[in-house]
Amino acid sequence: MFKVVVFDLDGTLIDSINIWLSLFEKVFKKYGLDVNENCIKNQFGKQDKEIISFFAKKEKREEMIDFFEVKKKDKTFLNKFKTFPFTAKVLTEIKSKGIKISVATGNNNKIMNFILKKYDLNKFLDYHICAEEVKKGKPNPEMLLKVLKFFKVKKKDLIYIGDSPHDVKMARNAGVKIGVVLTGVLDRKSAEKLKPDFIFEDVRGVLELV
Repeated sequence: MFKVVVFDLDGTLIDSINIWLSLFEKVFKKYGLDVNENCIKNQFGKQDKEIISFFAKKEKREEMIDFFEVKKKDKTFLNKFKTFPFTAKVLTEIKSKGIKISVATGNNNKIMNFILKKYDLNKFLDYHICAEEVKKGKPNPEMLLKVLKFFKVKKKDLIYIGDSPHDVKMARNAGVKIGVVLTGVLDRKSAEKLKPDFIFEDVRGVLELV
């Protein structure tokens, strides 16, 4: 059905949502902000600095972003991430069918490459792109448009798999199909409200399409 499957990382291939959430909460608490957990999750998919800027007071914004950047580069923090137990098996099966696989993530290049290398995901990928490689991040469609250009496929031949409202918006803005997994920021009720093309419990559901 599809020639290219593009995956988000956090909450989709990587079990990391609660880890990121705890870091954002730590930063907000340090600067006296009481932000609801769901409000933070609703911003996931955007670049980190955009999420902080959304909640931070203007005079503290840059200081908070700098503090966040220091914390997220700590190896202790990064080593908390892990792939879902079924991630490698799903990618292996998709790859075996001759379907191209890509990653499009809101993470920066350093974190993306750390994750891909640590969990040996590069061997499955034909292409990857992160927030630093585009002028505008999610939900702007630039990342997916670059993926389409790289593979030289039509929009109908590509599907994006993500876990957040911004993933859905990006796919819609790019004019490609979107599959939402429930291993990230959305529960089924919230996902249904967004009306994606497909809803899966996790990425194993993607195998139904390929």
